[in-house]
Amino acid sequence: MQVLPLAVASPALLEQVFAEELEDWRAQLSWDYSSAVALIKRHIACRSLPGFFLADGAAAAGYCYYVIAPPLGYLGNIYVARDQASQSTYDLLISSALRALEAHPDVLRIESQVFGFNCDVSPIMVRERFLALRRYFMTLSLDQDLAEGFVQHPDFRILPWDRGYFLPAADAIYDSYAGSPDHDMCYDYQSREGCVRFLRNLVDNPGCGKFSPETSRIALDAAGRVSGVLITSLISPGTGMIPQISIRREAQGKGLGTALLTRYFKAAKERELSRVTLSVSAQNVKAHHLYSRLGFRETKEFYAFIWTG
Repeated sequence: MQVLPLAVASPALLEQVFAEELEDWRAQLSWDYSSAVALIKRHIACRSLPGFFLADGAAAAGYCYYVIAPPLGYLGNIYVARDQASQSTYDLLISSALRALEAHPDVLRIESQVFGFNCDVSPIMVRERFLALRRYFMTLSLDQDLAEGFVQHPDFRILPWDRGYFLPAADAIYDSYAGSPDHDMCYDYQSREGCVRFLRNLVDNPGCGKFSPETSRIALDAAGRVSGVLITSLISPGTGMIPQISIRREAQGKGLGTALLTRYFKAAKERELSRVTLSVSAQNVKAHHLYSRLGFRETKEFYAFIWTG
């Protein structure tokens, strides 16, 4: 089995690999990942996506890609077809991508979040000197009786998402991560400029589902400042996702997070969604406790990986 650059592959060569990967996204996460895979295919067709694939004779057995945005390198999707999936085949792809990222003179940090649908890659990443932070993908069934009903909040006005609040919302996200257990998990969380970039990706790109402005919310305090942000998306026709919920530090502990979430549950049910998903770090104990209290249950464990040289 050979490891070759994605630049010499074609979407057709990888079609069976993509088909299996999409099945795993649907079966394990209730996520229709086809929009993101379509974008990956377009970049492969244009020879513009850096990465590698496993060539097994005339067929392809797996692929990975990476992105460089100095000083950050990001290791994206890694997937090997089921009949070839093992730590050794995943290691071939991961080590090839990491050697390319580490050789880039402007890459000082590498991040990755890999679901590991058919292989636990954490031993490989730890061997490669990555910090592995355990995370949980959680699901709430909207068919069940929810732990709490729709919660009002007397100290804040909760409004529908408005693009006019984009920069104040990004600033609220930045403030919420200062001193948070997750502050060091993501390079973008560590600066206001990064949080602007992070929020723009959630709103404009399909990586965390199709942005749903109809069910996203902004919370304002008495002075009209953005105190809370709830970003929602659709990851399949019956499944919503919360890729981001942030509360300014001065507004935390006042029930605003619960108020934003329960408003979303109500709106999601009105739109006939059957479930809502999100992810949370094991180290973020308070957030994990809140989601569990509201009825979310862990459906998959995965990791955020961080390398800082």
